[in-house]
Amino acid sequence: MATADWIVDEEAPELGFTRLTPAARPASPDGITPTSSAPAIVFFHGAESCSLEFSRVTPLLEDAYDLFLIDLPGHSQSKHVPFSFDNTIRGVVRILTAHHIAAAHFVGLSLGGFLALAFARQHPDRVLSVWCTGCAPFDGFRLWFMQHPRLLSGAVTLAGKLATESLFYATLGAPNLERIPGLREEVQQNQNMDTLKPVYEALALITVDDLASISGSVRVLMVAGGRLDSVPATQKAGAALQCANPASRACVVRDAIHWWSLQYPELFARGIRAWIESTEMPKEYELLGPR
Repeated sequence: MATADWIVDEEAPELGFTRLTPAARPASPDGITPTSSAPAIVFFHGAESCSLEFSRVTPLLEDAYDLFLIDLPGHSQSKHVPFSFDNTIRGVVRILTAHHIAAAHFVGLSLGGFLALAFARQHPDRVLSVWCTGCAPFDGFRLWFMQHPRLLSGAVTLAGKLATESLFYATLGAPNLERIPGLREEVQQNQNMDTLKPVYEALALITVDDLASISGSVRVLMVAGGRLDSVPATQKAGAALQCANPASRACVVRDAIHWWSLQYPELFARGIRAWIESTEMPKEYELLGPR
């Protein structure tokens, strides 16, 4: 993208985000311009959550990458923006353009994974790769719940109000984890029907055919948390992704829960780095389907 093309769409939603940049780069001989810029990674969190869910992952990546932690529409710093896939995608394009980033790697968990894939479908030229987890299109009882968004959002809202702090962290697979300031409070504020109902309505509409329509220029890794995610659905999604790009993969981390960025942050980060850098994946990432 040429300099003249860095025109921000002022009508696009203005999303809240946190940016973490690497340590200062060596200066060029003229002492002004950095010799290189770090590749950008855009992080999308899950429903109910916020960018704090990656608090244990980002310190393991910010040495080499320019990290953009997005708060999704309806959530936390972006609660003023109504949730929709379109608002997310347009808002992120606005952020990338404003920071003169032509293309980025995308990391998404749960809802965030679905959004990373949707962004790749709509703007493949702005995507270097996608690493996503817990975002295979729903089937069976999971799809039934998504198709009843009022029931599901009401249940989640009520559960959030009743859960103790210990129970909250236990559901993250890390009951003894040092508490992350503000995380539980942000999640509780995001657990409301106005935010969650449109989320579930949108997720119910996503199909495997949507994945097959992603441009062949985009390389995708889809991960299932073996303890809660549907491994068969992830394998099926992986096959669709490989139809678009043979370099795409699906795998399972057997001991991971659905929301495992806090459960196994080091493994989470090592997988992201390996996928982005096209190096050998950690052995815990068990391949599903053909190589």
